[in-house]
Amino acid sequence: MIPRILRTGRPAALIGGALLALAGCAADAPLDTLKPQGPISRSIDSLSDPIFLIAGIVFVLVFGASGLIWWKFRDDHSTDEFPPQVHGNFRLEIAWTIGPAILMAAIGVFTLFSHFELNGEDRTDIVINVDGTATSWDPEIVVVGQQWWWEFRYYFDGLDGVDLSDPRHLPPADIVTANQMVIPVGSEIGLSVTSRDVIHSFWIPALNGKRDAVPRRISPWKIEADVPGFYFGQCTEFCGLSHARMQMQTVAMTPVDFQAWVDEQMQPAAEPADAAAQRGLAVFEGQCTRCHVVNGINGAIDDQPSKGADLVANAAPNLTHLMSRTTFAGGIFDLYEPDGSLNRTQLEAWLRNAPA
Repeated sequence: MIPRILRTGRPAALIGGALLALAGCAADAPLDTLKPQGPISRSIDSLSDPIFLIAGIVFVLVFGASGLIWWKFRDDHSTDEFPPQVHGNFRLEIAWTIGPAILMAAIGVFTLFSHFELNGEDRTDIVINVDGTATSWDPEIVVVGQQWWWEFRYYFDGLDGVDLSDPRHLPPADIVTANQMVIPVGSEIGLSVTSRDVIHSFWIPALNGKRDAVPRRISPWKIEADVPGFYFGQCTEFCGLSHARMQMQTVAMTPVDFQAWVDEQMQPAAEPADAAAQRGLAVFEGQCTRCHVVNGINGAIDDQPSKGADLVANAAPNLTHLMSRTTFAGGIFDLYEPDGSLNRTQLEAWLRNAPA
C-alpha cells in the first residue's frame, strides 16, 4: 500500500520538475550557449553537439537494455525453484570495456583539438585613430572583476611593458569603462582577466566559455563576434551578496562605429553650464568622487587607486561618458526606455538612495 503522502506528492513533484525544465527553454534567453555568435563559441558548439548526441544514444542503449533484461527475466513467481546462477560473460565484458574506452579516446582527441583552438592566438592588429594619429593596436582588453561590477581597460599602445601584477594599482589606460565592453566585429579580441578582490568568473556565452578572474593572476581569454549587437554575460562564481546581479555586456560594433566610440571615449567629460547641473556636479565632487571617477572633472583615472577598505577614487565604476552606455548600476537597470528616452525614474531613485 503506497502511503498517501507519496500518492499526493508524486504529481506535485512531476509538475514541479516539468516547470523547472520548461524554465530553461526560453527562446529569448540572453544567456544561451546553444546559440553561438562567433567562431570561438561555434568551436565549442561543434564539439558539444556530437558529444551530447553520443551521450543520448548511450543513455537509450543502456537503459533500454536494462529495461529489456528486467522485463524478460523478471520473476513471475510460477515456481520456487532457485534460478540458475550466471558467473559473467567473457565476450560481453570485453565488449563493454573496449567499446567505451575507444569512444572516450575518440572524444578525448577531438576535445584536445578544441582545447588547442580555444587557447591559441590568432589576433590581427587593428589600425585605429587615437588623438589624430593612426595606431596599430594589438586588440587586447584588460578585464577586471570587482564586487559587483566589471571594469574594461583599453591600452592602445599594447600591453607589453604594462604592469598588471597588482589589479589595485593598474597603470593609466587610454579608455576605462564599466560593465559594457565594446569591440569591433570580425576581429579576435584578446582578454587579460583578473580581479581586485575575490574570485569572479567572466562569461559571455554567445562568444566563448567561462574564464575565472582571480586576484593577482592574469588569465588569458578571447572573444570574437560575427555581427554587431549586444551579447549578455554573467558572473558565474559566487562572489558575495550581489553575485546574481553582477552582469556584463559585450557590445560589438562595425569598425567605423568602433572608431567613433573610441573618439568619443577619449574626450574628457564636458563640465555642465546649466545652474542645476552645476549644483549636481558640486554634490558629485563632494560625495561621489570618494569612489567614482569622471575623467576631466576629478582628476586622472588612477590618481587615487583603491586600497584596502578605504573609500577612494576607482573603488566604483568610472562614470565618464555614462550616457553612451545602455545600462547602469552594474547592468541591473536600463539607462534608456524602449522609446529612447532617459529612464529618469530608476536613475533618480538610484542616485537618491543607492543600495551600494
